[in-house]
This record gives sequence, structure tokens and C-alpha cells, in this order.
Amino acid sequence: MSNGRARDHEHFNCSEEHEFNYVSSLYTQKEEVYDFLKESCEKNDINYSTHDEVYALIKDKLGYDRK
Repeated sequence: MSNGRARDHEHFNCSEEHEFNYVSSLYTQKEEVYDFLKESCEKNDINYSTHDEVYALIKDKLGYDRK
């Protein structure tokens, strides 16, 4: 089984709850990241973004690194 890094190149799917849970679980500030992802999807800021692009946006906007 893969180490999960292959998923980082896949696109973030705003219609899948597991996407929010997966990405937010990678951060110590899970609830804040989860809320940020939901808001970003509502604004269409991360539609069609790869996971790597989402991580970069979280770093840029919230200042958080993955654990």
C-alpha cells in the first residue's frame, strides 16, 4: 500500500466529506483547517486544486505546516 503521498497529486474534491477529514487530519489545528477548507470550497477557491496546492494555500493563508 502507498504511503499516502500519491494522493497529494490528486485533485481535492469539495463534494467528498472524506477529503475534508483527510486533509484537516494532517494538521494540529484540525478544526480550523476543516473550516477553512469548507469556506474555500464555498468560494470556489480550491475547486480543481491538487492536494499540494491546497497545502500551499493553507500555509499561505493560515501559516500552518502539516504535522
